[in-house]
This record gives sequence, structure tokens and C-alpha cells, in this order.
Amino acid sequence: MDRLSAAFLFVAGVATGATPPPRPYDVEHYEVKIAPDIAAQRLTGEVTIRFHTLVDGLDSLELDAGSLRVTSVVEDYLNQPFERQGPLLAIRLEKRARLGEQRKLTIRYEAQPANGLAFFDNQVYTAFFTSHWMVANDRPEDRATLHLTISAPRNRKVAASGRWIGTHRDGQREVSEWRQDAEAPPFNFGFAIGDFEERTEQSGSVKLRYLGPRGARDVAKTMEGTKQALRFLEEKTGHAYPEKTYTQVLANGNPMQEMAQLTLLPAAYGETLAAHPEDLWLLAHELAHQWYGIGIACRDWSDFWLNEGFATFLADAFLEQQFGRERYQREIDKSRQAYEKLKAEGRDRPLSFHDWTTADQASGGIPYQKGAWVLHLLRQQMGEEAFWRGLRVYTKDHWGGQVTSVDFQKSLEAATAASLKDFFDTWVYR
Repeated sequence: MDRLSAAFLFVAGVATGATPPPRPYDVEHYEVKIAPDIAAQRLTGEVTIRFHTLVDGLDSLELDAGSLRVTSVVEDYLNQPFERQGPLLAIRLEKRARLGEQRKLTIRYEAQPANGLAFFDNQVYTAFFTSHWMVANDRPEDRATLHLTISAPRNRKVAASGRWIGTHRDGQREVSEWRQDAEAPPFNFGFAIGDFEERTEQSGSVKLRYLGPRGARDVAKTMEGTKQALRFLEEKTGHAYPEKTYTQVLANGNPMQEMAQLTLLPAAYGETLAAHPEDLWLLAHELAHQWYGIGIACRDWSDFWLNEGFATFLADAFLEQQFGRERYQREIDKSRQAYEKLKAEGRDRPLSFHDWTTADQASGGIPYQKGAWVLHLLRQQMGEEAFWRGLRVYTKDHWGGQVTSVDFQKSLEAATAASLKDFFDTWVYR
């Protein structure tokens, strides 16, 4: 998600809640089948959730269901009682679950346009709020795999999280299957369907897939900066892009959203990029999330800056490599000025922020702007070689896992054999 989208999630003032306790179960896999009706602006879906319990005698399950209309919850052909509690779905298990026992629930539902599900005349796509298009445990700490089956109108292009398995016809529709084999935070699951033009090209071992509006400029030429950004991120992080395909979609409206192996960007940004090829910040920011936010994810919303501050800073650093130090300084100054404005308004808070009850309260400008500014200060204090070496150690240590600010600090200290306690106490923890 880009630094502008942060404003959408910002709750004025400082939250006064407390970090909610972890849910007493772990989702292993989502088996999802959806059929969007673009003309009617609705979606019907079914999700089978495979989970195991973390406590003995679990008799209920709390899931995120956004604004979905849930029609049934079934286990082993038996209906399970459920009720809505605001955006949550509370399910009572007719049979208690034993510690570590693996169970499956199948939930059928319907969805209409919502914050996480956008319909246009010839497009539908998701953005950030997964629970508005599929029932899930939407918390970042509960990483899971995904098998997504999408029934879409024929002659529409489809992109989704994970690798494409295949497509077959079903009457007037085409059914495509996608599989996310590496566990990822469910808020990074999503899809896009539309009347797009498609172009592909190869960058090393990675297939770059571009989807854009019909009749617009050549989308591959417009997005050609992706190859340079990909190489930059691989070099600086020390970790190759982990998948075989990366898809970027230029869609209607104002989507600025990373997903597993997929990014959505505004079609208007494509036009801007075609006219100003140097305007690569947003492209690089969203691509950086394939490393920080998906490959490595914050353990919970408390350390959201480890997703967004990193992506913001790395986009700035990419522009430095492409266009020089002056351009980097200009971008960093934007973050500093935005942070200083938040601070002057009394909205400053620790980067490692545990006083929240909802994802909205943990987001806003601080993880993005203060996060990028603090990484810049850390780079200055540590020096070029030590800072980038530390980032590579952090990436290697935690790839495929969930992290806290303490994990980041420990990796940097291990790489440099020097204490960063004073810096983190000053800039991260308070």
C-alpha cells in the first residue's frame, strides 16, 4: 500500500485500546471458490478453512467477515450455529476441538461492493480488506496457503494471488485456478478481473505480466521500470524474488495495493508513468512489499512499519540509484516533513505501537513516513556498508516468517557487532 493510501486508514488522534490477544487457533489453508457477477455488482463465494486448535476444548471460532452476508457454516455435512457480531463471524462448534486437532469448516456467503471489493463496468478487484470478499482470519500473524478458484465471464483477463494452475470453460464462463504455496498473510490475498490488454516479458527467471486498459499506451513499455526495480531489490535485500511470475494490473479507480505475486495500480498512474518515466516511486514501493509485507511480515499490526516503512524507504533508495542522491533526498524530505506535521498535530507515537484494537488504529502516516525517516537515520548512523549488510542479514534470518521490531534490531546488531539499543529506544520503542 502506498503512502497516500495510509490516509484512508488513519484514525485521527491516538488509539486508546490494547492489542487484542491472539486467536486460539491457526489457519493452515483456505480453499476458496468465487463467482463475481460484474454487471450485478455482487459475488457469491465458498471458503473451506482448514485449521488446528491451539487450546484444548475449543468450542467456538471467531473469524473476520467484513460486510459479507453469510448463508451457512458446515462441518462434516452438519450445520454449525453462527451469528454476526459487527464485522466478525462467531461460530459455535457442535463438537469441541481437542488440542492440536485439525478441523475444516465450509462457509458460504455473498458479497457486494465494499472497501475491499470494487466493481466497475468491466472490472472487479480486491484491495486490502480480504474479509470483505472472503471469510478469513484477517490478522497478519496467521499466515496460510491458498487455493483460489475464480469463475469469470469469458474473454476477461484474470490475475490472482499465487501461481496460475490452469483455466477451463464452463458454459459462458471461464474457471481459473490459482495456488499460493508459501504461507502468506491473508490480507495479501486478492484478485482482479477485467477487459484488459495483456503483455508479458522476461526478467531473468521471472515472468513479468502486465494488464492494462484496452486502447491505452503499450503497458509493457509503460511499466518497463519494473525490471530495474526488481534487480535493485534483489541486490539490496540479498534475496531473489521468490516466485516465477509477478503481475501488475492498471485498473480503474485508485487501487494501490500489493498482494502475493500481484500488484494493483491506478490506470491513471500508468498514464502518468508513460508521460514521466522517472515517476517510479509507486511502482517500486508496491514491488518492495513482495519482500517486506509478504516474504517477511509483521507479526501483528503493532509493527506495521516493518511492512510500510521499509517499502517507502526502499522506493526512495531505488530512485536514488536511478536518478542520484538529490532525488533520494527529495523523497526522504517528504517523509520527514509529513512526520513533523503529524508530530506537531500531536499524532506522534512509537513505531512499535501496541495500543491498538483494530488495524485502522495501527496504520496511518506514522508507519509510512516516520518509518522511512527512521530507516534513513539508521542508514546514516550505521554507514552504507553496515546498513545494507544488516538488511541482508535480517532478510535471510526471517524470510517466510513473522517479525517484530526486536527481530530487526537483533539482526542489525548481529551484522555489525554493535549495540543499537539507544537508537531503537529513541526512535522505535517510544
